Amino acid sequence: MSAVHPARRILLVEDDAELREALAEALEARGHEVQAVVDGEEALKSMRAKLPDIVVLDLMMPVMDGWRFRVEQKRDPALADTPVVAISASESPMAAAVDADLYIQKPVDAPTLLGAIEDVLLTKQRRLEPAKIAQTERMAALGTLAAGLAHEINNPLTYVLLHLTHAVRLLPEVATPQNKKKIERIDSLVRGALEGVERIRGITSGVRAFSRVEELSLTALDVRPIIEAAIKLVMNQIRHRAKLVTDYKDVPPVLANEGRLGQVFLNLLTNAVQALPEGDATAHEVRVSTSTDEQGRVLVDVSDTGEGIPEHLLPRIFEPFFSTKPIGRGTGLGLSISQGIVRSLGGEISVATSQVGRGTTIRVVLPAAQRAAEEDSEPTSDAKTEPRRILVVDDEDGVRQAIKDALPGHEVLTVSSGREALAVLQKDEKFDLLLCDLHMPEVTGMDLYNQLRELAPRLAEKVVFMTGGVFTERSQQFIAREPRPVIEKPLDMERLRSLIARTPK
Repeated sequence: MSAVHPARRILLVEDDAELREALAEALEARGHEVQAVVDGEEALKSMRAKLPDIVVLDLMMPVMDGWRFRVEQKRDPALADTPVVAISASESPMAAAVDADLYIQKPVDAPTLLGAIEDVLLTKQRRLEPAKIAQTERMAALGTLAAGLAHEINNPLTYVLLHLTHAVRLLPEVATPQNKKKIERIDSLVRGALEGVERIRGITSGVRAFSRVEELSLTALDVRPIIEAAIKLVMNQIRHRAKLVTDYKDVPPVLANEGRLGQVFLNLLTNAVQALPEGDATAHEVRVSTSTDEQGRVLVDVSDTGEGIPEHLLPRIFEPFFSTKPIGRGTGLGLSISQGIVRSLGGEISVATSQVGRGTTIRVVLPAAQRAAEEDSEPTSDAKTEPRRILVVDDEDGVRQAIKDALPGHEVLTVSSGREALAVLQKDEKFDLLLCDLHMPEVTGMDLYNQLRELAPRLAEKVVFMTGGVFTERSQQFIAREPRPVIEKPLDMERLRSLIARTPK
């Protein structure tokens, strides 16, 4: 009994009409999909329109022969890995030495060719298995590294952000008629620095999304302010290359994390800008639109009038490390990260349209939130909140001081370790809130919480965790198991103030 092989997509390149027809019929009779062309030039066009599983290639052909075809195929990264079975009536050493996965001398019958095709594809599969395993391990290691790096960045980023925010709040207090212009200039500089910090926050959120090792809190958000914030970050690049057009229709809120969703839009806008040449901004356009589909989902389209994406590359653009940009202009991670973020939110991201020389539209589809987040209605102003007694536990000096400065009106005590916190709490339990870093040396925030559950359950119920990244297996399991609030670093002070306002005295 002959083996049953899966249907293959086969490109048959043969200039002899009778042989081409006979081989195509024999291959199709076995259930394969066959595209037949007459020379190497037509074969390249066919591959770029629809990539085959394998190429059956005659060597002696007009216009572009088999040897030249192989040279051109190898030059195109999207085509280079497609295996080739070469066939020829030539007995010359040159024919036998052709750069192909297998060489068969004519005359060739259908069973021989079918067996050769399956052998070549099986060999390719076996060859790629170790590479796939290595790539999986590489991605896992890179994800762990990325999460750890984001954690290390987010600690200093927390106090930079909080200090700058505090500085903006203090500037009006020192303004006088004499120094008004100088204060306005300082305010502008500090706010510019804040924009840069927010951009770094978005980048680290994207890195954590790429690592896929943690789940962040989601709230009901309007996508339009998030898009506008992303536009603000790339507007200087846009104005040198294109005119910006926005078309915002009313859309329902989506359930998302602001930092991660902002990173998606920032990635898409950056790609749109980089697809455009510099120098003639009146000739090109970047367009961003929002709308809803018939299912009530939110659609965000980011379009450009740039170089477009060749059709044969479209299936690969969301692959990690794949980039259509020149070396040095992209890492090939932006779209992969964006896809991971959007999928984690229950949405989809795809190429809506793309034409070479005319531009590309990337579409993000997100489900509408079922209900607004409860926190939206909570008070956030310190003026409306009674003073609370708060213990801040963090091993970073700058983070502790920045949080204390950012919470005027509250009594804030800070300690640098879980062990020091336990010593304080054994003598004094009169705290309304314990704001505790999740990852610390020796006694972690998790260890502190577990001990409080045994020794002082009332205090354990007042713990709110801070983290620059949930990047260990233990911390992931802990956060999933324990019903305590978690605020990611850099801290969202509005959310923290909301938690403080809801904390009973």
